Amino acid sequence: MSSLISSIAAVIVIVSFVGLIILQLLLALGKPYGRMTYGGKYEVLPTKYRIMSVFADVIFIVAIFFVLVKVELIAVFPFPVIANLGLWFFAFYLGLNTLANVTSKSQSEKQIMTPISLITCICLFIIALGL
Repeated sequence: MSSLISSIAAVIVIVSFVGLIILQLLLALGKPYGRMTYGGKYEVLPTKYRIMSVFADVIFIVAIFFVLVKVELIAVFPFPVIANLGLWFFAFYLGLNTLANVTSKSQSEKQIMTPISLITCICLFIIALGL
């Protein structure tokens, strides 16, 4: 049974990732929100970045799955160790992503994506630690 803190952190992570999934889907469809991602260089992403956005959505879905396994809302996954290792990977990755967002030339990326990335990173560490 997961703790209240891990459960709250899981809700924050899932809401964050669902929001990012929607954003990345809109970017992949050619919507003009590119200033918030990929360094803010493009308003509408070129094809290679649109493909990366689709791939990012797959990654976010996997991360959500790992969160659900760790907080025991999905109990049928036979390899919980893989889910836990995945959570650590995503937590460290978002830590690096937060640093990249802070140093971005895009003000939108700094102001919007940095706090989302930082909060999600902290929550992933909380879940991975089982707090």
